[in-house]
Amino acid sequence: MKPMDIYDLMKENKDKIIISTPIVAILFLFLGCIFFPSIFYDNFIWKYFWGPITIDATNKIINLNGVEAADKFTWISELVYGLMIVYALYWCYRLIKRWKIPLDWNFFVGLFPYILFGVIARVFEDSGFFVEPFVYWFVTPLIYIQILLFVIIFLSLGYYLQIHIKSKYMTVSNFLFVSGFLILVPYLFFTAKWFMGDQWGVTNGVRFDIFLLIFSLVFLITFLVYLISRFYRKNENISVFSRKINLAMIAGHMIDGITSYVSIYDPLKMGLPLYYEKHPASDILMQIWPPLFPIVKFLLVIFIIYVFDVLYKEELKPYQNIVFILKIAIFILGFAPGFRDLLRVMMGV
Repeated sequence: MKPMDIYDLMKENKDKIIISTPIVAILFLFLGCIFFPSIFYDNFIWKYFWGPITIDATNKIINLNGVEAADKFTWISELVYGLMIVYALYWCYRLIKRWKIPLDWNFFVGLFPYILFGVIARVFEDSGFFVEPFVYWFVTPLIYIQILLFVIIFLSLGYYLQIHIKSKYMTVSNFLFVSGFLILVPYLFFTAKWFMGDQWGVTNGVRFDIFLLIFSLVFLITFLVYLISRFYRKNENISVFSRKINLAMIAGHMIDGITSYVSIYDPLKMGLPLYYEKHPASDILMQIWPPLFPIVKFLLVIFIIYVFDVLYKEELKPYQNIVFILKIAIFILGFAPGFRDLLRVMMGV
């Protein structure tokens, strides 16, 4: 069979290959766990995936058959989780495309309560709000699976209602936002109670000063990008940075970068408790020079925006929905861990 024939065959059966690949991988791991449990379960699944989840949920270092689970993310776990995210994004895109749901700023706003819910629920798990076995459902990556299920359920329900209720207000994006906000409300209520002094766990003290510091820095950086892009608005290569989703990406990753730097190194000597970095890539950057992490994140997001909206602008015109989904994913990858760290510091957890 010629290489071109193989390519054509793969193209014709693309969906079947995409569906079958994770099934084959899961079956392979399942059989491996049965016949070679020490290799496949103890030294792979337990060590890099379920073990860290257990440690996160119980705050205990646990050994299994002499294998100690990693207490933070590793290159292996981040690679696997990254592939899972790409796979989930692909099928979400297919679903949205099939239902012809417009991907715009309103859709992003509709998703935001779910993102915020995931962050706050994750901090609640850190603070001891949940008990076993429910606590496992709020540990990474299971919390993201929970959010994905919520989004798919309410996305489907919103699409159904939009078809049968003819109203300009009954859109999928609006329904997503309202549904997500209702899920979020109880968590906002308990967060407010914590800040008012009704705390259910151990705290090092509420720190609104940290919030003001980081919010001010993030706002300043994002606003400067906006001002520059608006000043050069006649230059299409620069004006793209003033778009709402692009500014959201920059702000989200600046929250992550600056919060990590401030909370771990406490450069202003504000008396913060000891935190450490779980992700290997960011840890390497901060080991080289602590401020390097937020600087690299800023430059990386600027580069990504430039690639999407300037360098390959014409080539990506037919794929704007994919680009928008990727931008939302990039925002989440910065904002979710960043705001979680910020909220933890604010709550003194």
